[in-house]
Amino acid sequence: MKRVRSRADQDALLYYGGGPNRIDQAVVNGPMASSNRLLLGLLLVALLLLPAAASAWELRLTDNAGIQRFPSISGQKIVWEDDRNGNFDIYLYDMGTGQTRRLTDDPKDQVAPRISGNRVVWQDYRNSQSLENPDIYLLDLSTGEERMLNSPFSFDNGGYEMRPDIDGDVVVWEDSAAAISEYSRIYFYDMENPAPIQIYQDSTAQTRPAVSDRKVVWTDFNLGGVYFRYLLDTQVHVLERLTSEPVMDPDISGTRVVWAQFIPEDSRYNIRLFELDLTMTGGTGRWLSPGSAPQEQPAIDGNRVVWRDERNGNEDLYLYDLSANREVPLVVAPGSQNSPDIDGDLVVFTDNRNGNDDIYVASVPVLTPTPTPTLTVFAVPGGSGVPHDLNGDGKCEDVNGNTRKDFQDVVLFFNQMDWIAANEPVAAFDFNGNTRIDFQDVVTLFNRL
Repeated sequence: MKRVRSRADQDALLYYGGGPNRIDQAVVNGPMASSNRLLLGLLLVALLLLPAAASAWELRLTDNAGIQRFPSISGQKIVWEDDRNGNFDIYLYDMGTGQTRRLTDDPKDQVAPRISGNRVVWQDYRNSQSLENPDIYLLDLSTGEERMLNSPFSFDNGGYEMRPDIDGDVVVWEDSAAAISEYSRIYFYDMENPAPIQIYQDSTAQTRPAVSDRKVVWTDFNLGGVYFRYLLDTQVHVLERLTSEPVMDPDISGTRVVWAQFIPEDSRYNIRLFELDLTMTGGTGRWLSPGSAPQEQPAIDGNRVVWRDERNGNEDLYLYDLSANREVPLVVAPGSQNSPDIDGDLVVFTDNRNGNDDIYVASVPVLTPTPTPTLTVFAVPGGSGVPHDLNGDGKCEDVNGNTRKDFQDVVLFFNQMDWIAANEPVAAFDFNGNTRIDFQDVVTLFNRL
């Protein structure tokens, strides 16, 4: 999502053997950490000289008895929340130096960190009195300056500021007034115009914001769906409700939005991808990886999406490369792998395979495109010819074969839905991406007119 990343950063971790290489890192944070950091640094330099290959490797960053969880990555810097000292603090690991730093030491909790370049933001309880009312803090790693971003008025009145995200100069967070955690709206803070500004006023249950290049997404507990707004010099460019189904964990990179969307008939969540068009007033959505197991916690950066997936009976990580149109298992291991974040060629995540929550990093495999199979379609009864794929997406929007997309295609599809399901390749007419032909495909086709 927030990705200030050099080519050297992207090349720093490369696969160099016959399977996932795991460096189980008491080397990083264990008793011999100081004497082994040089060895780790030399290893990373050596990896820079090796050619890229098609498999990932893993690196365990923590081995403390406490809880380390919810990591965020930007370039070679990784941050997470860590309770090794008896309360939660923010820690940072720099892959360029091999060193771990404790960024906060207040006796109250600092949690939910996010990083972009040299800036780290988090949810901070240091000002809480009788009420647990967190605030949003920012640390500039290049200057050492730390400051609170939300208004002191909110602090004085017991407000909840939580779940921050950052990309470049823009920080967003969820803000609940008067200590009512169910009453929340999304705010943003622009370094070029440093004052918290409310993004949207027409609902009171906005939550889980994410930001990329001044584009903000969030979900709404009361109204459902994912909302989007483009911030252009603090002016509203677009605000759109992307879906009406219950959703969780929206994320954004450029003009691509992902989230976990509830499927009522199966009582589970799967990953949904929405690609905004050039006007950012609409776009197209599809299921990224339809399956029978729960899929949640998606994160996106550029062409790559990673998420938590339970298809193997426990929580693993899977990855989809949009440029290659391929899905692969990224981390399959005992225990739970969850809360991933991705930046370029690296994914960080929480992992409890060792009995408690640790922080791991894995490199992303290089994938080649899978050839698209040729689908043979037939003229639908009542149509004027063979259906056509008009935009190269593999879907035959021209159902009646008259070489254009119009309302007659929707009517014919509805009337011949059973025939299409029995005689046509499902992939060519599965417009909503749920791997079957049903009325939702009719609705999706109609909405695309």
